[in-house]
Amino acid sequence: MGLTAKTYVPVLKWRQGEYQALLRLHAAAKDHVVPLIEVTPPEWDFEHNRFKKTIDGQLTPFASRLEKKWGVRPAFLDTHLLKPTERMLGGIHPLAYLLDAVRARGGVLTPVTGLGRDLAHYNALAAGMALDGRGVAVRVSLDEIADPVFPATLLSLVASLGVGLSETDLIIDLAAKNFEPLADLTALVAALLQSHAIYGDVRSLVLIGTSFPVSMGEVKLASQVLPRLEWKLYKGVVGALTPGFRPLAFGDYAIASADIPGGDMRLLKPSATIRFTVADGWFITKGNNVRDNGYGQYRGQCGTVIASGHIAALGYSAGSDYIRGCDAKTEKTGNLTTWRWVGTNHHITRVVDDLASFHGP
Repeated sequence: MGLTAKTYVPVLKWRQGEYQALLRLHAAAKDHVVPLIEVTPPEWDFEHNRFKKTIDGQLTPFASRLEKKWGVRPAFLDTHLLKPTERMLGGIHPLAYLLDAVRARGGVLTPVTGLGRDLAHYNALAAGMALDGRGVAVRVSLDEIADPVFPATLLSLVASLGVGLSETDLIIDLAAKNFEPLADLTALVAALLQSHAIYGDVRSLVLIGTSFPVSMGEVKLASQVLPRLEWKLYKGVVGALTPGFRPLAFGDYAIASADIPGGDMRLLKPSATIRFTVADGWFITKGNNVRDNGYGQYRGQCGTVIASGHIAALGYSAGSDYIRGCDAKTEKTGNLTTWRWVGTNHHITRVVDDLASFHGP
């Protein structure tokens, strides 16, 4: 789809907190965002020892919800979190179903694939690409691009799908890579990106990663700033590239880790936390668990964000305004989903501004 250096590609699980965050973005921010949507599998019902939904029940609302929450703006779609053997009623491949459903509503999706996926996935992908004519995004790891045969592998893959590099967005996803020492990783990534002509020949080049904690259990203080190492890495890589190197877009996992939290939710006691994105970091506030102590403690958490001096100006983002309102008691204390959209919405807004400032006019 042709991304610029100022395009932000957040990786978002397609859940209520995330799509509500997209819906509430200011229009100016939306113009610079192309989300990479990861469709999640049905959740497991530990009480009844079965899935809460069928795959049809999980995926049927997707196209309608995408239209309502994101309209016909461009987005990437990745189904890699679903089981390769998963099928809709009638034996329809989930990727084929989703592309068909979104196409029927006039949506604009670029499907995402990767190396080593199964033949059924590639067949569904190629069929959808032939109908939509929007090319493909190939999502690869750092280890994969470090393989000397990667350029040949990539060329073979896209050719088998009926497209060329000029119709391919290459997404290099470090996921939850160990970012330290940052200088060494920066040098490695910059060197790999300049090691072969394919990185200049693809339609778009995106660098993604996340250093967000896997669990809030890693946050030990009532409030602290954690560094956004993926953002620091990106800036370092751009600075290390040869002048004139093609635009490099940035992506992350917003205010989440790369993994889907597992376990029996009946046994978990999540804390009241606010994840507020600031310059080069996240300002995290952490209270007590909400099961035993309720959501009223979010009032104090909001007060902590405001008192810290990190709060954004009024009107900056729907997320930061909600924090102000919760502190002033003009907004409800909400629930965990509320605070996911609040943090994600502000994060996306902040990163769009970060990219605009970093790359200049």
